[in-house]
Amino acid sequence: MMRTLLCLLFAIGSPAFGGEVTATVNVQADKPGLTIPADFMGLSYEKTAIAEKHFRADNSTLINLHRNLGDCVLRIGGNKVELSKWQAGEASGKESKEMTLVTPNHVDQFYAFIQAINWKVIYGVNLASNDPANSAEEINYASKVGGKSIIAFEIGNEPDHYYLPPKKTFREKGYSYAQYKNELSEALRVIQAKNPGAPLTGPANTSGGNTKFFEPCLNDFKSKLSFATSHFYPTTNKEPFPTIETLLSDKAEAKTIKMAEGNMAVARKAGLAWRLAECNSTSLGGTAGVSDVYAAAVWGSDFLFDIAERGAAGINFHTIFGLNGYTAIAYDKKTTKYSARPLYYSLLLFKDAGRGKLLPAETKSNANVTAHATLGDDKKIRVVVINKDINQAATATINTGTNQAAGTVARLVGKSPSEKEGITYSGMTVTTEGKLTSSQVETIKGAAGKFEITLPACSAAVLTIDAN
Repeated sequence: MMRTLLCLLFAIGSPAFGGEVTATVNVQADKPGLTIPADFMGLSYEKTAIAEKHFRADNSTLINLHRNLGDCVLRIGGNKVELSKWQAGEASGKESKEMTLVTPNHVDQFYAFIQAINWKVIYGVNLASNDPANSAEEINYASKVGGKSIIAFEIGNEPDHYYLPPKKTFREKGYSYAQYKNELSEALRVIQAKNPGAPLTGPANTSGGNTKFFEPCLNDFKSKLSFATSHFYPTTNKEPFPTIETLLSDKAEAKTIKMAEGNMAVARKAGLAWRLAECNSTSLGGTAGVSDVYAAAVWGSDFLFDIAERGAAGINFHTIFGLNGYTAIAYDKKTTKYSARPLYYSLLLFKDAGRGKLLPAETKSNANVTAHATLGDDKKIRVVVINKDINQAATATINTGTNQAAGTVARLVGKSPSEKEGITYSGMTVTTEGKLTSSQVETIKGAAGKFEITLPACSAAVLTIDAN
């Protein structure tokens, strides 16, 4: 939340000269604020994942990996949504290399999976092909099968990047919002005629299109949309390539907060909720050694709270079934096995601590330490302290604003910022069957609501106490 970073780099005893890294966190337990939506967390997948048949009612490992995270939202969309097409009959085996055909059987299997995990759905359909009648038919079928699990149909994906050669050339150079507005207006007319009352969302633009697409779209279509969506990645997999240090930096966090506050202001003005429906650490699939290592779990833990504290309805970490990149759930095509990747553990932390009402938590530190706090419906206070310094441990003094003297601590730990394995949250790991091992917490003693926690470099801890 509110964080004051004391830049004492040239002071005697500062971390730059080997001094002690400290932080003081002051929680205002008597001032509960925004409620974090129960379905705040979510994952986002490419539309082609439906046709690849990952989502099936008999895929027990993938079901377990999703169930572990609680009540969430699965978004199906991404770049491949504009390269997919509804086919009412079964696939003929002569599918176009450019387009993935989505059939009733694919949708049936997908929603059987959704029923097994009991998640909600944002279902993306093609806009770039300029065939709204086809999308309307797909929505009609998906509505009948998906029923109440669907919170919205997302129309198109990143229209502000419809011309982005060499990979994206859905439109000619100079494609503008005015053209998009005309196309979206016609698409909504056709879709709503076939599906009156269907919940719709968009514009699903990149952060670079917030001014030219997000804001005018909400102004023009606020009566048509159930809520608004957009995308964001704080770093990009281009030269100069991001590092662990840049991902965990104050600059990256400030960029995140600025984006979220800007989008929320626009959404509130339009009278709409806003969901960050696609995001992750690094765009273009992620950066090796940054997006796929333990440091990404530390980043993700902070990122989730930064977005929640701005008032967003939720976020969806983009996930690609493979072994590389930023994916939270990996898939090995050779062995057909699924596994949890580092980012997954930040979701476990947020499931534990990111519930109830947000509490103000002011942090003063001579290093890169942040903190967040919540008051749960179970009347417990949870304070998340994150040490984003990758070299030095930190000692955090937490003033909880209570009179409590005992609590528990659950830790997010890894062997080193650059390791891919050996990560745990609250002692839990994920088995090959996608199940969680037993949770382990530490007991902690304090005095008059004050607690002291030592955090290893690049780690996080969740202090849980009873409220007064």
